[in-house]
Amino acid sequence: MRRDIKVGRNDLCPCGSGKKHKNCCINTARRKFMSEFGLNAYTSHCITFYPNDLRKLEFDEKYHIYTINMIPKLTFIKSSLRIDKEKIYIEMSMKIKEEEKIRGFDFNFSGVSDHRNLHINFDNASKTIEITDNNGYGIAERALYFYLKRTTLELNSEILYIGRAFGTSGNRTAKDRLISHSTLQEIQSDFLFNEPSGEIVISLLEFTPQLITSFDGVSKDYEKSDEEDIAHMREVMGSNPLRLHSHMINVIEAAMINYFKPKYNKLLKNNFPNIENLGYSHYYDLDYNSIMVEIDIEALNSNVHTDNATYSLWEPITYPLHSEETRKSMFNIFD
Repeated sequence: MRRDIKVGRNDLCPCGSGKKHKNCCINTARRKFMSEFGLNAYTSHCITFYPNDLRKLEFDEKYHIYTINMIPKLTFIKSSLRIDKEKIYIEMSMKIKEEEKIRGFDFNFSGVSDHRNLHINFDNASKTIEITDNNGYGIAERALYFYLKRTTLELNSEILYIGRAFGTSGNRTAKDRLISHSTLQEIQSDFLFNEPSGEIVISLLEFTPQLITSFDGVSKDYEKSDEEDIAHMREVMGSNPLRLHSHMINVIEAAMINYFKPKYNKLLKNNFPNIENLGYSHYYDLDYNSIMVEIDIEALNSNVHTDNATYSLWEPITYPLHSEETRKSMFNIFD
């Protein structure tokens, strides 16, 4: 079975009427069930770091999706350092290609009576600022973490690659997958020679599922009978829809790749959704209506984008699993 060719709302209707599709046959699509279901997956945890910090990181979360991103090159400007009794001031350079921005940071430490007694050193090789007291106690922070921790200004982050790591029983995490990742190595090699102004970071995303349900008790116009609707509801509810499994991670990855179309991804950039894809056929088998993916860009503190799309906090990645001309969207009740 092949999925119908999708016709845009503003395209000419394939019936030959000469009208736009949205003013013609698209309105003949009916709701299949009174009760329709969709998957909503949202990021419950996320983290961003430099690739060479990967082996050092320890965390309890099982991150399922990873993105490899390009951000501006972050550098501490040592000459801007000022230390007053109450605070420390340092500037950072944010440079990508020919564009450079300077950000200034004021910060202090509770319990420190005089910040002028602190010792501050910079390690250019590791992009780290080290702040210690006379006893050698203190902190060492990488430029990326320092920036994300101390500003509300979003970091410009271009997604270059999206991947998943789940394993056959959910035991393989994104960290496991990335430790020997050929595409990450390819990207780093390309940037070493071609993109000296930007730098590579990795974001890990943990997803939590929600079941979206839409009931239409108004129109009374459904393809399926009440008995079939109840059977469909029981099947969906009996499938343990909130259990995270490989089918779910597959469909989240596919939706993100098709939405962003990152330059280093080869598959799924132009063929999602697709009823023939076994990776997420689970949701076709259960006759879901739609898939929605929400990314917490506020937690990432990043402007997440590619040349193809810029993600908005107010517009989640949403795909109907069936064409508009063959099945009415679960969100479209009154039209």
